[in-house]
Amino acid sequence: MDHFHGDLEDAFDVLHSSVAPFRVRLGRPDGWIERTLLAHPRAFGEDRAKALVAARECVLRDGDERSRSLLLEADRPEDAERAIARIRRILERRPDARELAAPALVHYAGGELTIALAHPIPAAGSRLAVRIQIPAHPETVHAGARRVAASPELLLRWASLGHAQPPHSVWSCDPPTWCHGQHDLAIEVVPNPSGFSEAMLIAASGAGRVLVTRRDHDTDTARPSLMPASVMPSGWSYLRGDRTMGMDQPFMPHGAPMPSRRVRVPDDDLFALCAAHTWAGSLRDAIWLRRRPDFRLLA
Repeated sequence: MDHFHGDLEDAFDVLHSSVAPFRVRLGRPDGWIERTLLAHPRAFGEDRAKALVAARECVLRDGDERSRSLLLEADRPEDAERAIARIRRILERRPDARELAAPALVHYAGGELTIALAHPIPAAGSRLAVRIQIPAHPETVHAGARRVAASPELLLRWASLGHAQPPHSVWSCDPPTWCHGQHDLAIEVVPNPSGFSEAMLIAASGAGRVLVTRRDHDTDTARPSLMPASVMPSGWSYLRGDRTMGMDQPFMPHGAPMPSRRVRVPDDDLFALCAAHTWAGSLRDAIWLRRRPDFRLLA
């Protein structure tokens, strides 16, 4: 145990020394982590256990009352087993190293948002559901996206990002007008079923991705609306919705996202370490995590 705490202290010393000026510029994250990850921190692999155990201790020691109470709730064994199994499925479908290293491309102009992806969204067919958030607005935007052909301009910018192959897929949606002109975006894309069989497939195999636009040295100043975006994990999963007249556990998926039960981790660096190895609990948190100077080192 002493060795465990020593490893964490060494890691956090590096984190604290590297991000002190950054905190002043960006402020604090929401700090949300899915409750099951911290309620059962040793259930998700050795490489995650240290950070999750430390985050649990931090919440119980310094967290807000709601987060502490939620974390201390007693789980029935069968409920815990289902919750752990769901989180393991999400973690198994995280983007791999190749996908994380392949930037997406986001084109936002004329009220239309176009997204080009190098890798498939698991179990996505011809439609995606999209959630969008900007840091300054508390609400998320929901939209439906459809597959479209890539424009010549988009393909030129795509190649300039270092991609040797054309996009795996290109998607378009129409966000509300208050989003127009925004270039600091977090965009969650998830499969969206068009029928019962597809809903069943998505419930069993689907996964989402979060894209965070990058306004840095990779941005083409001649085309400011064509922005590279980092690909990040999403904690999205489908709710199993039919409750059999309300008397039993649900068993049929109907397309609603699984309600999140999140707790707030009050230590920013510890939250970042957990989120980088699982996922950020909110889209605002994803933007915050991507902006950290040590973002790539954390994962």
